Amino acid sequence: MEGRARAAAEEAIRALGRDDPASARTFMAEATAIDPGLGPLADIVHLACQELESDGEVTTSTWNALADAVAAEGMLAVVEGVRTR
Repeated sequence: MEGRARAAAEEAIRALGRDDPASARTFMAEATAIDPGLGPLADIVHLACQELESDGEVTTSTWNALADAVAAEGMLAVVEGVRTR
């Protein structure tokens, strides 16, 4: 993953931790514009955004799916740091 795409994806994850689905979507759109291969990660971020908007929180299963999606990219620490806030 290219550096700018990774930075934007990390910011999308951090936005989820701040309960900010609008920013998460914006950062994820930026990341996928740079690296279209991030589609599966984007799908999970969008699911998390929907959960935030409808239920006020991201479910454990969605956090787990997000962790699985980023593990190969070395961003697992970001996910774990945000989800345990």
